[in-house]
Amino acid sequence: MQKSDDKTMPGRIFIDGTYSLCSGKNSGIERVVRSLVRESANADGVAQVATVFSYDNRFFRLDAKQIQRLSECASFQRSALAQMPAAYRWLANCVCWLLPFLSVRKCLLPDAGHLGLFKLAHSFFEKRARKNAASDAREIQFGPGDILLLPDAYWAKMHIWPVVEQARQCGALVASVVYDLIPITHEDFVGEGMKAKFIEYLQCLAVHSDVIIAISNTVREQLRNYLPKICEPGTYCSDIRSFTLGAEFATVEGNPSQELKALFSDAETSPYLMVATFEPRKNHKYLVDAFELLWETHPNLKLCLVGRVGWLCDDLMARLESHAARGHQLFVFHGVTDAELQYCYQSSRGVIFPSIVEGFGLPIVESLWHGKKTFASDTLIHREVGKGDCTYFELGNPLSLVDEILKWEKQLKSSISSLPVRQPIAWSESYQQLIDCCLDCYRTKSATQKMQAA
Repeated sequence: MQKSDDKTMPGRIFIDGTYSLCSGKNSGIERVVRSLVRESANADGVAQVATVFSYDNRFFRLDAKQIQRLSECASFQRSALAQMPAAYRWLANCVCWLLPFLSVRKCLLPDAGHLGLFKLAHSFFEKRARKNAASDAREIQFGPGDILLLPDAYWAKMHIWPVVEQARQCGALVASVVYDLIPITHEDFVGEGMKAKFIEYLQCLAVHSDVIIAISNTVREQLRNYLPKICEPGTYCSDIRSFTLGAEFATVEGNPSQELKALFSDAETSPYLMVATFEPRKNHKYLVDAFELLWETHPNLKLCLVGRVGWLCDDLMARLESHAARGHQLFVFHGVTDAELQYCYQSSRGVIFPSIVEGFGLPIVESLWHGKKTFASDTLIHREVGKGDCTYFELGNPLSLVDEILKWEKQLKSSISSLPVRQPIAWSESYQQLIDCCLDCYRTKSATQKMQAA
């Protein structure tokens, strides 16, 4: 890729993956960042594009080898127990049997995506991996003609803003991606402490960005209405745009577990699928309530819940663990790989997403991409994302979902079932939309500077 000689176009675009490249989680933001990084390696354009990460108040350019090194660190967080010898797991189970307390189990036998007792060890491994990657990588010296794109979870990495501002002071244009305002609009799902931290993050992002790019029109309008309430006039970015997330999965190596194969292999008995972190706003309780009603008359139907254990969900996890349907009608998986997640989508009877509030709803477009019957709670954002290709149900009434599933079952038996006809955009197109937003802002900023200089 040749560097552009056009002064109204950037010479370099840097995509930051400081948090997600070391994260073993497979929730929405991590999937977005990894997809953007993947597409950037294949894209053609007017500027050089590179992946970077921050370390010790500096940004470093990463190559494929260094990205792989950071992903090895992420595998520890993905399933810390899998890294432990069998003897440890046996001993930990014995201790948990003698001390049957949830806090003890969380510490000694953490769920996938959690660290428990291994948090300190993981912190050491991550710090070492970042240090080693930085020692082999080239430090970025920012200047005019650069764009720094920030698509990651920066409320978890607040230390990044001083070095972002340094890049901006050197002439780089800073573009930040915002996923949602849920900690502000629905603080009951995150707690007061998280709301305060999120507001601080949003203020930093607004002050240090030249353009803010939301993942939906709904979030874009929320930002336009909310930022004036938390920022002083004239001190924050008012250029707020949006782009659309992609849906397709990259070809990934790996086979599903035997348990997943046994569950999904027969199309006649395959389960309905929900993909989401276990947390209150994802609304697993509603879905289980609906299926308990379904099982009274249709005991052959199955439900599979896939996602890591999140927060404020101890009651839900206890309910699922002791549920009478567990293992024959109800199935739960926490640490699935990308290959396994793709297999679940491809082989499911239908995908259900009962979330109360979202910034986008990535499982909806992932389900539509696989051509699956998709049921979604009737919310503004889900209507924006799913358009006319989803079947919508009322959040306040599980019977609404029950009725829609029974209609679908009747269609399946009659062989006249209707599936989505619209395929969501690919990640390559989503990536280009995002880059186009950055380029347009860059051209606008360059034109303004020329007028001011004249």
